[in-house]
Amino acid sequence: MKDTTKISPEAMQVFLKQSALEKHWTAGYLGKTLGVDATTAKRVAEEMALAGYVEAIRGKKETWRNTTSGNKLAGVRPARLTRAKAEELLSDLEDRAAQFSMGESPIRVRQVVAFGSILTDHDPIQDVDVGLELQPAEHQVRHHDDQMAAMKALKGRSAALKLHLWNDTLNHMPSRIVWKA
Repeated sequence: MKDTTKISPEAMQVFLKQSALEKHWTAGYLGKTLGVDATTAKRVAEEMALAGYVEAIRGKKETWRNTTSGNKLAGVRPARLTRAKAEELLSDLEDRAAQFSMGESPIRVRQVVAFGSILTDHDPIQDVDVGLELQPAEHQVRHHDDQMAAMKALKGRSAALKLHLWNDTLNHMPSRIVWKA
C-alpha cells in the first residue's frame, strides 16, 4: 500500500528550521516533529535529500543533516532568542489575541498554537513559530485582507514571532496551545 500522507511546504520549512539546531537527525526525529509515522518520515527525508535540502550521514542508517540549501530555504539564522524571551513573546501574544477577539474585527481568533523549536530543549532558538486559527465573525465572509490585518495586529512589533495560518498539516504536528477562545 502506497503512503499518501502529504506534508505541506510550510511544515517542511518549519522542520528544516528546527532541525538546523541539530548536528544531525533521524527519520524518527522528523516523524516526531511533523507528527507522521516512520514510513512517511523516511520517505519525506529521502525526498528532501533528492531535492538537495538534506544529506544522508555516511555510516549512520536513516540519519541526515541539513544542507546549506535546506537552511537557506528555511530562512535559518543563528539562534538568538532565549527561551525566557520566547515565553515572554508568547505571553504578550496571548494578551493581544484575547484583546483582538473582543474587538470589532470581521475576523475572530479561535486559537493560537506554538510549534517548532519552542517545543525543544534548545536554548537559544531562532524564533517562535505560531499557528493561528482564524474564522470570520458572525455573518461575515472571510477575506484575505482581513486575515492579513488580523495577523499583523497579533504579531505586534516582534520580528521573532513567525505567524502561520492554521492548516491541516499543523493538526498533526506537536504543539502547545497558547490561547483558545
